Amino acid sequence: MEPRKLALLAGLITTAVLAVSVAQIMPREAPRQTEPVVSAGTPLRTTIRDVTPQAAEAPRPAPPPLAQAPAPAATPAPAATPVPPPAATPVPPRSAAPVPTPSPRRAAQAPVSVELLPDNEDLRERVGSMRERLILAARSGDIARLGVVFQMNETMPVFTRGAERDPVAFWKSASGDGEGREILAVLLNILDLPAALINKGTPQEMYVWPYLAHVPMGDLTPRQTVDLYRLMTAQDVRDTRTLGSWVFWRLGIGPDGTIHFFLAGE
Repeated sequence: MEPRKLALLAGLITTAVLAVSVAQIMPREAPRQTEPVVSAGTPLRTTIRDVTPQAAEAPRPAPPPLAQAPAPAATPAPAATPVPPPAATPVPPRSAAPVPTPSPRRAAQAPVSVELLPDNEDLRERVGSMRERLILAARSGDIARLGVVFQMNETMPVFTRGAERDPVAFWKSASGDGEGREILAVLLNILDLPAALINKGTPQEMYVWPYLAHVPMGDLTPRQTVDLYRLMTAQDVRDTRTLGSWVFWRLGIGPDGTIHFFLAGE
């Protein structure tokens, strides 16, 4: 090839290489993006984007480990104090008759005098009359008849140490048969025995049936012991002697024929 043509060809090649190099060095123009059309009712703030690159947050240094305080030494628990068992409550002996709790207001006063009557023949007229009325009511077998006698009294006699107001209902609940006939039998039995005249010649004078209610249990004669067994079983007699006081039923009538009480207990 001729030297002239070779020089021309080399120049063309050099120009092409130079053009390629310039094209690689010069930045290319980015294509234009079509901006969205914003309507009048659309807020402009929604079209703004934050394109600022955020700096990467440097990792926070880990806090130095806290020095742990030494655990306090365990305090030994105090030794439990042994508690003694409660003392056993003594159980009173069984009694066949209901024994109301004695009134806590005051203890019963002992009579100033006690006269044991030999029989029921020489009672005062009003006392004997009331005794006969009680016997008739008891023999009827109807506890309501005894209630009528009590209601005809000057005042309602004491028939319980509780809050009961109806004597007939109380007698039925206290009777083993639920009808009050056991109470009627008890009344007949104690009225069949002689009475004790207590506090004679004083305003507190009274006839009390049976007389055994005012005789110490340790001083009973053989005859009086037989009378006691007419009212109680052998077990009840032992319980009464253990208690040392009369807790069976008893009846009190004043000199004017007024019934004062018919109840059991001390």
